[in-house]
Amino acid sequence: MEENKEGGYPFYPWQLEAWGELTDDGGTPLSAVLSAPTGAGKTMVAYLWAGLVDGEGRPLTDRSGCDRVIFTAPIKALSNERYMELLKMGFDVGLETGDFKKNDGAPVICCTQEIYDLKYAGCDRIRLIIDEFHYIFSENERSRAYIDGLRKTHPAVPILVMSATFGQPEEIRGYLERVMERDFELYLLKERATKLTYLSHALSAREIHDALVFAFSQKGVHQVADLIAAQRMDIDKDRKARLRDLAWILEVNVVQKHLYKGVGVYYGRLLPKEKLLVERAYRERIIDVVVGTDALALGVNLPAETVVFAQTVKYFDRRPLTKTSFSQMAGRAGRKGLFDEGFVSWLADSPVESRGVDTGEMFKALERTGDEKAMIELRPDFGAILKKRSTVENEAEIVARYSLPQLRTKSVLEEIRDAVRRIDSSLGLLAPGRKEMFKRILVDVWYGEMEIDQNLEMADLFFRGAGSGEEYVHPDGLIAAELFQKYEKNFLQALLRVKRYNNSLPDEYKFNGMDKVEQAIEEIDPTVFGFEDRILEMDNTAVDLPEAEVRLVPSDRVRLEKRRRVRKKTPPAQKTPPEKKDGNAGAKKKKRRGHRGGRRRSAKKKQQIQEALNAAEEQRVRIIGEVLD
Repeated sequence: MEENKEGGYPFYPWQLEAWGELTDDGGTPLSAVLSAPTGAGKTMVAYLWAGLVDGEGRPLTDRSGCDRVIFTAPIKALSNERYMELLKMGFDVGLETGDFKKNDGAPVICCTQEIYDLKYAGCDRIRLIIDEFHYIFSENERSRAYIDGLRKTHPAVPILVMSATFGQPEEIRGYLERVMERDFELYLLKERATKLTYLSHALSAREIHDALVFAFSQKGVHQVADLIAAQRMDIDKDRKARLRDLAWILEVNVVQKHLYKGVGVYYGRLLPKEKLLVERAYRERIIDVVVGTDALALGVNLPAETVVFAQTVKYFDRRPLTKTSFSQMAGRAGRKGLFDEGFVSWLADSPVESRGVDTGEMFKALERTGDEKAMIELRPDFGAILKKRSTVENEAEIVARYSLPQLRTKSVLEEIRDAVRRIDSSLGLLAPGRKEMFKRILVDVWYGEMEIDQNLEMADLFFRGAGSGEEYVHPDGLIAAELFQKYEKNFLQALLRVKRYNNSLPDEYKFNGMDKVEQAIEEIDPTVFGFEDRILEMDNTAVDLPEAEVRLVPSDRVRLEKRRRVRKKTPPAQKTPPEKKDGNAGAKKKKRRGHRGGRRRSAKKKQQIQEALNAAEEQRVRIIGEVLD
């Protein structure tokens, strides 16, 4: 977002029109739904609507009738991004997620939906912006926080619900009006700021540049990145130097090899600092391609000319992408001022598509199909039932009424009763007195963001504790992280979950050793809590790079490498039978030695991978050992 000479930010005509339609004659914001394509500029409409900027784009500090503006986002990365943008615009802004809090008394707050539900819902004199609302359609375990937060919002508080993709925006407006029992305005922008062209042919790995490429597994992402990187020569020396500088600032010790070819990878298991490195390298045009999972589609600001689908059917459930997901990903192609036309295609001969699926045919089918109806599936609040803040019947009514489409209360009621019986049966082996003690602990430590089995496991951890009688002490945070690790993508995520969980616990149940948990988080990834300083340092050290140029390896070299790969993979039954000994035996012997050498190189690579895994495990064990000592 570039500031103009007058100190403001320029607007497109549609943004000013939307502002007029989403506020009353006096400029007071109305509750509304704003749907516009990716990259159209919804955020600036939100700033106008909330009174953060005036019609010239100049920041405002005086907002009549409003003490606080709150932005919610489904993931931390988006809250962090919004926080940094508002900070650079000069606002006094705070940030709150379940595991991090800074300047929470500020008049502008960026937070997750769960924080809004727990802390701010019910406050008056605020203005609420909910971004990326379509997230609720695919994340059933998080949908309850959205709906509970909306239902608890003060009647006087205006709400702006935003998304790049609404299959049925009128239906969503009707749903929100039913949940909130108030009117919502709807502003729907169908026209993109840039032209979007769906290509009728596939793109080869050599043809991919300035692109986001989608695959849906960590292994698949690396396969596709390898395929594209194999076609390329190294980036120029200036870009290599800047890439190393960024890695040093972010404390990324091992730079992915693809980055030196101008290709990044992006998926959930990466550490936040590794994701930041890829994002920053792409925005600075050090790299021009990012291959990632659908984590790329969730609002992360990576402008691309082309979007390429290397996969259209996910492995784990064999279901094609939904039209909503397909449109959300495809819509990231093109960005006004950078790429005035966006292109969408699929990868030729994709090595990662699900077995038996023709990527091109599925791509064309998704392009043709209409938008599916929105679906919102709520989960019951078992914690409220156990704590007797709600009843089984009341929870069944909430789930049935506020799901989309609505469900039959009777069937929901039976499902909830089955789950409650399962909780009770898990206590069956305990003696009566200890059973009551366990149930009391379970009620006290129940955490709504965890499944039933996880809550039972944590209650058992507190039930057993350490020591007994007067010497009983609560369990250690690192021990809890060990238990959480099987549910998380990596040990860092397990540590962060412990921090969020501990923040939700009553004072008498706080984990011991939380200082060691924070120390472990800082050691694994210092950008988790220190991302702001790192981003500002990257901003302050930015350099002008020469114009980007993708340099491809000669095509004959690619063909030679491909032949080598095919030869190595040829099954023994298909190999040419040995010929009779002749004068060329020595040459053949040499070739066989070379082949064995190839196997030795492969074994060496496996050994390097195993050593890296062992080092990671040693680091984790060392961190835990420091606490236990």
